[in-house]
Amino acid sequence: MAGKPGERRRSAEFFEQANTEYDAGNFAKALEFFDSAILCGLENEVVYNNKGASLDALGRNAEAVRCYKRATLINKGYELAWHNLGNSLFINETFKDAAHAYSKAGMLKPGRMENWTGLAASYTKLGRSKKAKEAIEALLSFAREDPSILLLQSDMYLEAGLTEESMERCREFTARCPDSVEGFARLGSTQHEMADYGKAIETFEDALKIDPGNKELWNNVGYSCFCAGFLEKALQCFDKAIGIDPSYKHAWYNKGYAYHGADLLEDAIRCYQEAIGLDPFDRVLWNNLGNAMYNLGRYADSIPKFVEAIRVDPDYEIAWNNIGNALEKMEQHKEAIPFHERSLEIRPDFDYALYAKGVCKSLTGDPEGGYDLVLESLDLNPSYDEAWKARSRIAVQMGRYDEALISIEEALTLNPEYDQGWTERGEILLAVGDPEAAQASFEMALRCLEDIRPDTVGGMASLVRRGGVLARLGRYDEALANLETVALKGNSNSTTIPRVLELRRFLNKWELPPSLKEIAEKSEEHSVRLALANFLVDTGDWQTAESVLSAIDHADDDAEIHFLKLKIKVLLGDPKAPSKLALMARKDGLRASIERFEAEVLEARGNLRQAVKAYARALEITPSDRSAALGLARVRLRSKEAKGALHAADLALGIDPKDWEPHRIKADAYELLGEHEKAAREVEHAKELLILSGFGQEDSSGGTS
Repeated sequence: MAGKPGERRRSAEFFEQANTEYDAGNFAKALEFFDSAILCGLENEVVYNNKGASLDALGRNAEAVRCYKRATLINKGYELAWHNLGNSLFINETFKDAAHAYSKAGMLKPGRMENWTGLAASYTKLGRSKKAKEAIEALLSFAREDPSILLLQSDMYLEAGLTEESMERCREFTARCPDSVEGFARLGSTQHEMADYGKAIETFEDALKIDPGNKELWNNVGYSCFCAGFLEKALQCFDKAIGIDPSYKHAWYNKGYAYHGADLLEDAIRCYQEAIGLDPFDRVLWNNLGNAMYNLGRYADSIPKFVEAIRVDPDYEIAWNNIGNALEKMEQHKEAIPFHERSLEIRPDFDYALYAKGVCKSLTGDPEGGYDLVLESLDLNPSYDEAWKARSRIAVQMGRYDEALISIEEALTLNPEYDQGWTERGEILLAVGDPEAAQASFEMALRCLEDIRPDTVGGMASLVRRGGVLARLGRYDEALANLETVALKGNSNSTTIPRVLELRRFLNKWELPPSLKEIAEKSEEHSVRLALANFLVDTGDWQTAESVLSAIDHADDDAEIHFLKLKIKVLLGDPKAPSKLALMARKDGLRASIERFEAEVLEARGNLRQAVKAYARALEITPSDRSAALGLARVRLRSKEAKGALHAADLALGIDPKDWEPHRIKADAYELLGEHEKAAREVEHAKELLILSGFGQEDSSGGTS
């Protein structure tokens, strides 16, 4: 200590006051006194070490590091400063320097256990398992008197990825302490980490024999049961834990996670909500709740849940990305991009966000930019099958079928059970002119869809996809059965029922199963009611069609619904139905639609000759009226005017080349003319267009966990 006697005395007083304030937890005040002592000339390793401790306590770790280094320069043998330096460097994630500091401290004072635990943790963070093992083994001398050190070693071995060594220490502990629940619990956790779930379940159950009221053990055995595929047993175990402590958040979370994994999403949502009620500041819970809603197709509902996760942690990149995913599913691709970009600002190497942003780019007019982002994602994670799928789809979008085929086959190598991948591969093979290989690919897709659980959302989606594959293989009756199963379960009826009706129209199957008809009649979706009403009008069931449309209350805003209601009134002979002239007076500028309206009424009543004239008048007014051209073709076919039907069907195809119905009409017309090969070709065209219209495609998929 330098300086005059008075300064030395004042510095000693400041030092004592600093230590008193530190012991009382007044770290800011202690720091002031340590600085005053140093200003008065106190210059030794202890004052700098203690000042560093005050800075550490205030969260000013970088400044603390400088103080500890100063202490070790003053006295290289001062173990406490080396140890504290290791702690601060570890907090700052400077693990290599932390390991050096702990190593110095351990050599100076091998009897301080924390030097070895710090050294082992630093080497573990550096991925140097051999060095970590050496440090952990140094703890063994402490275990002679305290067997709990064996469990500490087990945990540290597990953290370092040394599972066999972790298991050995657990067994050593349970041999010395056979009545310790903690020993069995740690052993079970280690077995679980090694994916030996059967052994883990047995070990946890042994522990429960000692302490049957232990909620953590019930939760742990439940989670191991879930991972082993024993869902019912897992749920029973979680219920046991909740029965012991209804406020045990982890059991509610794991129960929700188990339901989520089994695709029982409504049950998962209920459990997540219970857990959130116990802890509303858990970002993972909010994210998983959002994911469950997302997987149900409730994209708009999922977004506020992801937002709550971000409120808990504004830097939670997964939730930012999931908002983008939800917007993408809502076809708001441009709006989704900033959320993926925010996720990438937080974590630039987030491969899922790069892939998702790439998909959005490709869907907003920049396939080249999207393709590059997906490639960047694959550079980071070449085992991500979703990115390979995206690369394939974007390559198809750009007409690069060779690249598309290579990419989808890479995805299928990673996930051979990916039925949609086999379907997409088949479509690419068709595009490059290899129908036989395409057929084999569709058969593989069908094989992947053999075991379907119809009691889950994912199972329903699989049935829809299976219907699409069956249609591609020409097995239309089976395809229809798959779709009707989905519709009868009430899943995705806004899209499924119209698909069922379209397929029935294609197959000329006009008699609806009563249960399906009842579900469609009660639907709150206007699109379902409109599709059903049109179908019923074509079958001649006008009374029911009118009843179905009566629940749609915005006919004045929708010309199609308005005219369909009027058509039904006319067909039913309602005296209040307006005449053609009255309609024209009320709806000036819609003459073509009114002529077509009259033609459809005449057709439905079987007055085919007059219907032909009305459809022709509609086409004179608006040559691009696809419905009028199709109606003219249909009526000429019913009148056995095959050549006229062919001409009108070609008019309809000129207006909409992607419409399958004109091809079916042409097929029937060619049959009338005895030209069977041409008829068969037209049927194939119709099948292809029916599939391309979106028939049999899945409507939703999972989010990011």
